[in-house]
Amino acid sequence: MSGAPIALVEDNASLRAELAFYLEHAGYHVTGLRDGVELDVHLARQPCRLVVLDLGLPGEDGLAISTRLRRSHPHLGLVMLTARGMARDRLAGLQTGADYYLVKPAPPEELLAIIGNLLLRLAPAQPVQAPSASWQLRLRSRTLAAPDGVQVDLTHMESVLLQTLQASAPAPASRRQLVEALGGNYLQFEERRLEVAISRLRSKLAQVWPDTEALRAARGIGYLLTLPCERSED
Repeated sequence: MSGAPIALVEDNASLRAELAFYLEHAGYHVTGLRDGVELDVHLARQPCRLVVLDLGLPGEDGLAISTRLRRSHPHLGLVMLTARGMARDRLAGLQTGADYYLVKPAPPEELLAIIGNLLLRLAPAQPVQAPSASWQLRLRSRTLAAPDGVQVDLTHMESVLLQTLQASAPAPASRRQLVEALGGNYLQFEERRLEVAISRLRSKLAQVWPDTEALRAARGIGYLLTLPCERSED
């Protein structure tokens, strides 16, 4: 399945570059990512057939990411590539949904063989299409509408937060950006107020779209909007 799009999630930059080189040399289209936050943004915006996933990642670890992926992307191929070689680690990886579990340093030929076999088993009946950026943040009516037409009403504060997050995507919006967008002084603003506002917004969206994680915390930075979202003046 040469040319298949693959996401490579590895926080070690040199190892990520080395693995990407082998996979690209074999004909795959590889996107290197550092953590689960970058993976979520990538999956929301680009086609992907298979994920090569490290376990020891900053923030959310590979096991938690694997568990989420099996719910949100059940047809995605998943290969864990990690330094954790204990039997209990292998079992945990497979139980969370990995198709294969490889221990570093795995020979590149073995990784390529596994990816090739897995892609053959996962061959779709039709070409993979990029996700459509069809969520709409409507400013005048202060609503967020999903691709299926379902929408939720937003308060003024929620609309401002989403506008700031959408403008920053695919990068996270910093806490300072969000506070200042709300008209606050970052140095005097009580951070707990921002956390409560984000939590309420996340809960509101989850009530309408329980299978979609629209907002994620970006450790040490702020928050990330994972939805492919467009702004509308409606």
